[in-house]
Amino acid sequence: MMFRRVLFAFAVSLSIAQAETVDYSKVDALFDEHCLDCHSSKDPDANLVLENFESLMKGGETGAALVAGKSEESLLVKMLEGKIEKEGKKKIMPPGKRKKLSPADIALIKAWIDAGAHGPAETKIAKELVVPKIALTGHTRNSVFAMATSTDGKLIAIARFGEVELLAADTLHLVRKLTGLRGDVNAVAFSADGSQVFAASGENGLFGEVKQWKVGDGTLVQTLQGHKDILYSLALSPDGKILATGGYDQKIILWDTATGKEIKTLKGHNGCVFGLAFRPDGKILASASGDRTVKLWNVSKGERTDTLSQPTKEVYCVAWSGDGKKLYAGGLDNRIRIWEVSESATENTDPILESKFAHEGSILRLVVSQDGKSLLSSSDDRTVKLWSADPLQEQHPLEQQSDWPAGLVFVTAKNAVAIGCLDGSLGLFDLQGGKALDTKFTGVNSPAPAPLSKK
Repeated sequence: MMFRRVLFAFAVSLSIAQAETVDYSKVDALFDEHCLDCHSSKDPDANLVLENFESLMKGGETGAALVAGKSEESLLVKMLEGKIEKEGKKKIMPPGKRKKLSPADIALIKAWIDAGAHGPAETKIAKELVVPKIALTGHTRNSVFAMATSTDGKLIAIARFGEVELLAADTLHLVRKLTGLRGDVNAVAFSADGSQVFAASGENGLFGEVKQWKVGDGTLVQTLQGHKDILYSLALSPDGKILATGGYDQKIILWDTATGKEIKTLKGHNGCVFGLAFRPDGKILASASGDRTVKLWNVSKGERTDTLSQPTKEVYCVAWSGDGKKLYAGGLDNRIRIWEVSESATENTDPILESKFAHEGSILRLVVSQDGKSLLSSSDDRTVKLWSADPLQEQHPLEQQSDWPAGLVFVTAKNAVAIGCLDGSLGLFDLQGGKALDTKFTGVNSPAPAPLSKK
């Protein structure tokens, strides 16, 4: 009898210890993985939305989803464990052949409910990663990770490690450096009027951040933090009022650029969000992800409208046609895909039009010209190609690059393309013949990168 009492006391203390370590973020991650196919804000089953703590606690058409402190009485738990019968059959969630939650997953949810079903703690962004400092013994390459051009075509923004360089587009002369960023700057964009520039970076496993500057004098306007991992993508709405950011935490955040406040967090991807692009009318946002899908989002409602699942591997980039009726995407499977997107961009209204083999390697960037007539694509096979956008037909390749061409923009005034690579090299290339122009970057006083060995 004494042994049973001791065992019971140990089980109770273990349960309490487990409950005390369970926070909502762990429960939310399980909902993201298993439940959002049926319980997202777009047409949720039983009107139950599991996208965030507030919608969970609101419940669905049958009432409350859970009873705080009483997991065994909670409808959510009963559905997960298959204890609800309907028409003589046990109903278990997720339904059908979808992967069910493991006993350990369910135990975690029950422990959280029994501990009081408390909401998420206030987000605390880690500010500093403490690691040993190791002195460099040689030159480091100043990689180009992304590029953008202003609407008037006069400036190019170059994203590197910890900084953004603003260059004159016609000469590649350095105009100004914008510093103070943490980690690799993986995405950069100008506002529509060219007066401001935004850059996305962060620290792996710690936080993601966006910095916003005035182009005219380099004044820092604000810093936006909300992601829990490094950022890989950003996009500005055509009117400049909304900024979309995506990263390794699989989330997309919509920001009010005037106030710096978060408008909405979009959940649904199960992989890193590598690419973002607003449709020219600003109503639909497209996202490219490591989960092998492209998703379409209604911006005003903050809801997913469609998932384009034809890609067979990770998707790195998306771009809209000039009229906003077609969407291009590329990634690890070497193909450029084109969808015809309806006005509403809802399911079953966005057919795929074409899937064209484009490069021997993964597609890194897709850029549509300002007039919508041309498309540029770059690949980790070190090639850049020029295409007619509609119909999609290859015109000619540009000169072979020295490393992965991660940055790519049209330079309209010179009828050229500016290309930046991971080895730090940067140059202008003629659009007609694809050959390098004699203009060279003059912004960094560093030795030329060493030639890379051929594969």
